[in-house]
Formats: sequence, C-alpha cells, structure tokens
Amino acid sequence: MRRAERPMLQLPAPLIWGFILVLLSQLLFHHFSPAQREFSYQPLAKPLRASTYRGIAMGSEKLLGYLLAIRLQLHDSQAGRYFNYNWIDYPVLVEWLEQITRVNPVSEYPMLLASRVYSQTRDKSRLRLMLEFIERNFDHAPQLHWRRLAEASVIAKHQLEDLKLALQLAEKLALQPASTVMPQWARDIRFLLLAELNELESAIAIIEALLQSNAVTDPDEKRFLEEKLSKFQQELFESRLTIEN
Repeated sequence: MRRAERPMLQLPAPLIWGFILVLLSQLLFHHFSPAQREFSYQPLAKPLRASTYRGIAMGSEKLLGYLLAIRLQLHDSQAGRYFNYNWIDYPVLVEWLEQITRVNPVSEYPMLLASRVYSQTRDKSRLRLMLEFIERNFDHAPQLHWRRLAEASVIAKHQLEDLKLALQLAEKLALQPASTVMPQWARDIRFLLLAELNELESAIAIIEALLQSNAVTDPDEKRFLEEKLSKFQQELFESRLTIEN
C-alpha cells in the first residue's frame, strides 16, 4: 500500500532545513563570488542514486522529487546569468531526470522537462538523448506519459528531422491497448507520418480499418478521418498517374 504523502509542515525538520540550506548556500555563493568567477559556468554534478534520495525523503518522496526537479531547473541560471542548454552535460542531465523519476515514479515533471525544456537544443545528439529518455519512460508508464511521447514524435519530425524515428514513436502510441486511455488523435499521428513518408497505401489501410471497425465514435474525429482518407486516396491516384505517364 502506498504511504500517504505528508503535508509540507509535517515533513521531517532535517529534510526541510537541509534543502533550504542547500538553496541558500547556492544563492550566497553566486551573490558573493568574485567578479572573475561570476561568468564561469559551474558544470552539473552527478546526482545521487534514487535509493539514497528516497531514504533521505523519509516518506516524502513526492515533495523531494519536486524539489530536486526545481533544483535541476535552477542550474541553468547561475550568478544571475542565464546559460544556454548546450552548456549542460546532457548525459549527466539524463541521469538527473532518471533518478528524479525513480524517486517519484507517478510524477510527470521530469518527462515534461525533457519534452518542453531540455528539448530546446539545436544539438541533435543531445536531442536524441531526450527523446530516448521519453520513450524509455513511456514504456514503463504509457497511461501517465502518452502526451510526452506524442510531443516526442513531433520533436523528432520537426526538430530532429527524422521521420522514421517520429513514425516509430507514433506507432507506439497507435499500438497501445484500449486500456491505455488517450484521445484518438494521439493514435492518428501514425498515419499522418506514413503519408509524409509516401506510405499512402499503409495510411489508407489504417484509416479504412478504423472507420470499418467503428472504433471511432466521435463525429468530429470521424469526419477528420474521412477527409484524410479522401485526400490520401486522391494523392495516391495522382502519384500512380504520374508514374504511368
């Protein structure tokens, strides 16, 4: 049975004061540090193991996980100056996100940071690390993280310019069992990407199967699928005419 999370005022005093002390020491260090160090970037240190953090939390894992995520976000702002995400050691960053997720597995916050914050890098190798982190944790909790995987598919297409990876992520959404509750549009991303990969026949087959199975009951969603079906059929017809001519 899951232990109930304790209100903040009922947390162990050492935990509260310890965290406050860490934050204050960081602020004081950056405020009073010499001018020559003011613009030097302090690398992100490796996190402790999740089991250590959980021991420190003493039953308050949810709050500690949140505080650790806030501490991680504050890292890119040092000495009153904002540092570009490309300065961060992304493998270490992923370690932080992984450990925070293990401290509080029911939180979406680390995945949100990965898809909305740390994906804002132009370095494709770093971006792939974020997408791998999202995919990996989606596999552990699809119901909790389907939104982040949908975002990851869009990121793979537009920022990474990797349509095959985008399709791979979209297919994971589409193939989730009915027990994973999500809107139909999340499952529909797959056939939109198939069309972009010139896999019109596959996209058409998927839409026809959805419509014939009566799996889609929402009138707007059904209308959307019918419009896409008509569009893809026309594109396929025109492409065949071009080949024949």
